[in-house]
Amino acid sequence: MRALAIVVLTACGSTAGTTTPLVAPTKPAPVDPAKPITPAIERPVIDPLDALTPTTDSTTSMLQPGVMQLELHATPIESPGAAQSTLVSIVAEQGSRVRVTIRLGHARFVVWTERARLLAILKQDERVAPRPGQPAQASDKHAVLRAGSAVRRLAKKDTWTQVRYSGAIEVEGWIPDAALAEEGPWRATRGRIPTGRKSLTLMPGSVIRFEPNWAARQLAVMATGYFVEMVSEIDEAWSEIAYADGNIAVTGYVSRRDPPGRVHHKRPDPSLAPAPIVPNSKVPSGTCLHARIEGDAIGYLVGDQNVDLADLGRGWWSVTIDTPWGPIQFAARGLDPVTLATCSHDKTLPATALKPLPAPSVP
Repeated sequence: MRALAIVVLTACGSTAGTTTPLVAPTKPAPVDPAKPITPAIERPVIDPLDALTPTTDSTTSMLQPGVMQLELHATPIESPGAAQSTLVSIVAEQGSRVRVTIRLGHARFVVWTERARLLAILKQDERVAPRPGQPAQASDKHAVLRAGSAVRRLAKKDTWTQVRYSGAIEVEGWIPDAALAEEGPWRATRGRIPTGRKSLTLMPGSVIRFEPNWAARQLAVMATGYFVEMVSEIDEAWSEIAYADGNIAVTGYVSRRDPPGRVHHKRPDPSLAPAPIVPNSKVPSGTCLHARIEGDAIGYLVGDQNVDLADLGRGWWSVTIDTPWGPIQFAARGLDPVTLATCSHDKTLPATALKPLPAPSVP
């Protein structure tokens, strides 16, 4: 019996020592939206009013629609409003929060929001790879995201990030982490770039493929655009096409018989649009906007504006203006509506230079 026990114990020990647990294949990890793409930058203290006037060397980011606040711990602004992303500049940061500029045609101001709502910005032109760790082949059929284009991060694996760009054309694939940042240089708006070839009309959902056959890899999908350029006609079904604008360049093949692909672009729902204000006064250009009575100045009006004005007493007024997020109420100081205090720093760029870049819709 003693010998049998030794044999049994030895066998058990041997089995335990050689058993290999099953390991599931690794999958790309979802992106932690609270984690910045790059380490937080040590930023100097900036006067928010100075930051509201961009210059040609300003850095910009793209902000997705969502909740924001005029001050930390202030009442959240949760209107469904803007369906488009907004061009902003980062002024300050505190933990997972960032303070950014909002530059509208009739007003400029700063707000606080979650860093997770910032899209990633391409630091240089980059071909979109089909898989992490496998750079796109140097083929003449490709999808290239241009420096400065904004993308949504979808997943992370090793030193690669899966991204989605949504504009006239939607592209999804992998980009090296080193090519992504939270900010990029300010640049002028640039739409579709024609080359003189014949135009071809495509419907949203049209799939652009790497090769002219049904099983070929998908390069891109038409989203909000309708026109591409015909490079050559392969047969009665397939055509070689090209498209380029300030954010993306794609060359590939489309078929008139290919079923439509999925597009993540969301069009604004008119039923969710907030009701506009009913203005009762016209106030002068440069009127200084405060987050609250006795609060710091956080912005100003651009041009004489019709607003909803109400006397709050003690030389303070509420100034409510329309914005893509719905009506927002600020405080202004002055003895009467005609003499409201001004604080505009708008000196460097003409209004035409401040139009936002083409902004991708974010699902």
